[in-house]
Amino acid sequence: MRQLGLLGGAALALALPAGTALARQAPPVSDPPILTMVAPGEAPPESPLKLFGAVPAPPPKGDEVEANLDIVLLKAKIWNPNSGKPIGKDKYEGAFDDVELRAYQDRLHPSQPGRPYVAPALVSRPGQTVRVKIRNLLPAEANCPGHPEDINEPHCFNTTNLHSHGLWVSPAGISDNVLRQLPPNPTFTYEYEYNIPGDHPAGTFWYHPHVHGSTAIQVSSGLVGALVIKGDRLPRVVEAGGDLPARKVVPGDIDVLLAKSPDHVFVLQQIQYACRDAEGKPKARIIAGTSRKNWYCDAGETGVLDSYDIIGGGNWSNSGRFTTVNGATLETLNQKAVAGAPERWRFIHGGVSDTVKISIRKRIGTSPLAALAKVGPLGQDALIAKECAPSSEAVSQFEIAADGLTRQKVLERKSTVMQPGYRSDLLVAFAEPGSYCVIDELVNVQQSGVEGSAERRQLLFVVEVAPGAGPVAPPADQVKTLLVNAASNLPITDATLKEQVVADLRRDLTLASFSPHPTLLADKIDNEQTLVFSLSAPPSKPGGKSGPGIGRTDADVKRFDPNDFSRTLVLGDTDRWTLSVKTGDPKVGHPFHIHVNPFELESATKDGVDLTKDPNSEYFGLTGVFKDTLFVEPGVVVKVRSHYARYIGDFVLHCHILNHEDKGMMEMVRVADRGPDGKPIALGHGLTDVAGPEGAARPPGHMDH
Repeated sequence: MRQLGLLGGAALALALPAGTALARQAPPVSDPPILTMVAPGEAPPESPLKLFGAVPAPPPKGDEVEANLDIVLLKAKIWNPNSGKPIGKDKYEGAFDDVELRAYQDRLHPSQPGRPYVAPALVSRPGQTVRVKIRNLLPAEANCPGHPEDINEPHCFNTTNLHSHGLWVSPAGISDNVLRQLPPNPTFTYEYEYNIPGDHPAGTFWYHPHVHGSTAIQVSSGLVGALVIKGDRLPRVVEAGGDLPARKVVPGDIDVLLAKSPDHVFVLQQIQYACRDAEGKPKARIIAGTSRKNWYCDAGETGVLDSYDIIGGGNWSNSGRFTTVNGATLETLNQKAVAGAPERWRFIHGGVSDTVKISIRKRIGTSPLAALAKVGPLGQDALIAKECAPSSEAVSQFEIAADGLTRQKVLERKSTVMQPGYRSDLLVAFAEPGSYCVIDELVNVQQSGVEGSAERRQLLFVVEVAPGAGPVAPPADQVKTLLVNAASNLPITDATLKEQVVADLRRDLTLASFSPHPTLLADKIDNEQTLVFSLSAPPSKPGGKSGPGIGRTDADVKRFDPNDFSRTLVLGDTDRWTLSVKTGDPKVGHPFHIHVNPFELESATKDGVDLTKDPNSEYFGLTGVFKDTLFVEPGVVVKVRSHYARYIGDFVLHCHILNHEDKGMMEMVRVADRGPDGKPIALGHGLTDVAGPEGAARPPGHMDH
């Protein structure tokens, strides 16, 4: 199995001898561990499941399985290039900082010494019921659960819950209900039940906490895990009859084309913490040749994340620390990367404070890898220029899925922009052996990056590629050959369908027979929804504070109100949403995320120009693509369509810069059954006939969050 050699990053209980970074290497590591799941009443396995890697981890057996997650304060070590002893004027060797942060642990197979600081991946399949049993073992807090007078002030940092980001499951009860609050309680086990429908798409999702007021601090602490749905369904034909007007193709899972391909998960995070000085401020050192201060810890100190004063704004960039990949800050993939053998790389942006732009370039330098791990933030540009080929020679990436949903057609590009909440499944192929740099490229933060993004590049990891057997084709040909050959060997019983599947792939890598959602772009629009993001919403109450909010227009932006169900949608409707940033607001974009139902991008325009046609835009190639999270750049008008299928209940939409969400950039959403008049039906006893702006019945009085 392919392994990752850790050079710098986060590790548990490492014994670190004195000396250079080379002497501080941890044991080899790989993809995130797999969360143990067993059928009720069965004995758990004595050893952990196989990791993701050369042989993809299978879903657990049984129609119903249980998993056990503990949320704990975990003592760990995270590599910090700004710590350690001086090695010159305003230059430092780098060191592993001791930290104590909130973490997910597999109760049956807790993290072992030397493992990186990353949560276990939950792997399931369509049609399976997953019961997640959670113990919140964090320290108790006074007056929690609850909230201050202003609900949009961050609070109750150890009260948690569980959000299955991107899953198409119920938002009610003990399913994906983000309105639950689970305070610390060592004597009680909370339970979540995800009934994953049999027609759920296979793909890459993730899980994280979602209690308003503490979401950002918990995700920034590292409470993030991959959630992968694996499928083995073939495309099939349903013949006309009954309610079916014509022969219909039911899509299969892209997994059946990639069953023999290496499969890797890369969780991107910005893990935030600080060691504080006598004044309570993060300890910081001047960086050589600049007026900039980056954060550090002294030996014997423990970094913690205990306050919102170090989250948001420019704090991530100021810290000088790096986005981690599966818990580490510089790694090498070895043993199983082979020229001529395309691999599936599942990227998950599980962080808060940085836009990541992934490119892959041939490595041209020969510096020892241990030396690369010691280079600080301001040395990254010079390092990349010395060690990596120019950006014009970047290796092509082939996106097959966005936010876990298989695209209608493979998109080839040279870089992939990952905003908080995004997932991207890429096929990566190498034409020749050698070392390759995987880089976080520079972005125009004011236009295309989240607030606080680091305005610098970063070498994320290095992948070692072994020679293939015989001549190796160009990457695009490798990908086409892989998919066409796999499709040709699928046991699809309908000969016409099989011929069509193969022909689509051979012609232009069309994946229509594997894409789970039919397009909505030609459908009738039932309602127009508008949404405006702003950092300057007026106070919720007289005498309160202004802050982040959401409105329908520039004139009615307001902060989060848990009692406002005016955004009530009707089950079965298809709506068009127009998304924008308030005119006159600071030049800050916002990732729009809505729970339960995904949406399809219709257009993204700026000054009348269609950005989906611009290869330099982050919206390039996104028309007709389904997502659940989408960045809205300042000055850009984004239109998406969404169809509300199957599930009713209350949930939220919000900005996925999570400190914006915690401070008020969120809105309640209700999906209700359709009444005989086409309007939403009141959801049960206790609701009045007082209607909101869209005709929805609203609850009387106060309903606590």
